[in-house]
Amino acid sequence: MAFAPLIALLGRLITLFAGAMLAPAFCALVYGEYDAAGIFVGSAAVTVFFGVGMIFATQGAEGRLRRGGDFLLVVMVWPIIAIFAAAPLLVLGAVETPTDAFFEAFSGLTTTGASVMSGLDDQLRSVLFWRALLQWLGGLATIVMAVSVLPMLGTGGMQAFRSAMPHGDHATIVERARRSAMSLSWIYALLTLICAIALWTAGMDGFDAVAYAFSTLSSGGFIPHDGYVGGFGNPLIEIILMVFMVIGAINFTLYWALVHGRPSVFHLDDECRLLYLTVLFAALLAILVLNQQGGLGTLDSIRQGLFATISMVTTTGFVHQLVEPWPAMLPVLFLALVFIGGSSGSTAGGIKLMRLGMAIRQGRRELERLAHPHGVVRIHYGGQAVPEPEVQALWSFFILFMVTFAGLSIMLSMFGLNPDDAVPMALATLTNAGAGLPMVTGSEATYALLPAAAKWILCFGMLMGRLELVAVVTVLTPMFWRR
Repeated sequence: MAFAPLIALLGRLITLFAGAMLAPAFCALVYGEYDAAGIFVGSAAVTVFFGVGMIFATQGAEGRLRRGGDFLLVVMVWPIIAIFAAAPLLVLGAVETPTDAFFEAFSGLTTTGASVMSGLDDQLRSVLFWRALLQWLGGLATIVMAVSVLPMLGTGGMQAFRSAMPHGDHATIVERARRSAMSLSWIYALLTLICAIALWTAGMDGFDAVAYAFSTLSSGGFIPHDGYVGGFGNPLIEIILMVFMVIGAINFTLYWALVHGRPSVFHLDDECRLLYLTVLFAALLAILVLNQQGGLGTLDSIRQGLFATISMVTTTGFVHQLVEPWPAMLPVLFLALVFIGGSSGSTAGGIKLMRLGMAIRQGRRELERLAHPHGVVRIHYGGQAVPEPEVQALWSFFILFMVTFAGLSIMLSMFGLNPDDAVPMALATLTNAGAGLPMVTGSEATYALLPAAAKWILCFGMLMGRLELVAVVTVLTPMFWRR
């Protein structure tokens, strides 16, 4: 395998990422945190140094990224960027150890939202802004990867993903990613701006509005304060957050099609319809359980049940207000919602609604075969027949997901966590659902108190979840390195 093109591309991405560090530096100047501003500028300079160094080191030997290099690129870029993103957190004393710094940064970039930081109300504003910006950037990277990279890699049934925007059938992965980023980044930024303005108009201060907008559109879940989202005591803020959580969990290429005069794509998209039905059914169930078994009135049941449902299925992980204890049925419901996740081509995690829809169609086909054993029944998704290899890839993904989930849970149990703590944490990181899932399932453990080795295991789970598992497993196989 030729590594020069890979190193050159990583160098460009690292250099580009350095520019993002100037945003928290500016934030630090605005709030009078001059030492922090210098540290962010210094971190940007160091990042540029490494990025430019990688580019010059491969000058004249770049070439074209070949098959195999694309797998390695999408796996390597996340942890490498996280190393540079973690440096300011460690230097500023926001966390105590390099492991915690990497965990926090990596959790933000993968839009997981699992945090090891405490005392958020006492943290520097620039640090809180940096956490929020990391997950916003990670959300954009997730969209670009899901739209342009994963379908070309052919992993986990993503071959069946249908983009509503053209990207060039014969373009390279890098070219497709560049085109997708240019086409979708301004839509992503515009929706974030609208969310921030709406939150500010509803009563949030400017800083909180921006931080929550970053967290909501990216399905990240980081919040800039201790406590819960319900602490604002403002139903309008909660409604805005719910609306934009759903927006973040929808395939972003549909927004591109909407801007280009094709509003019917939302009605025709199978994942959109399945998302609406999932939210409706699960919310009604949660509201009923909270009203009948949770001791809440009708309005409080609607308010908390709907918010928790949307937060879990979009894998944002916001917690409205901790009901102690949740009725026994709801933690099971939330586990199922996080497992499902949002749409392909969105910022949400989980297995994705596309795979759930294909699995339902596969189950229906098997029932039809019972009545007509010799009949030929094709699975259709998105108006097109799904080839059998893609169906097989789908079930391979499910098996791999469950094996990885079980493995993460067992490894966490080896560090002394009981199943009530290990299972939600493993699923939360594997589905990039953040801190919300362990909290609503009654887990008493916190990410901050875990041993360093357990945190690294969870970081691996975040990477597996963000990259749809198969890409990571492919890179870890000996056959890959014998190419």
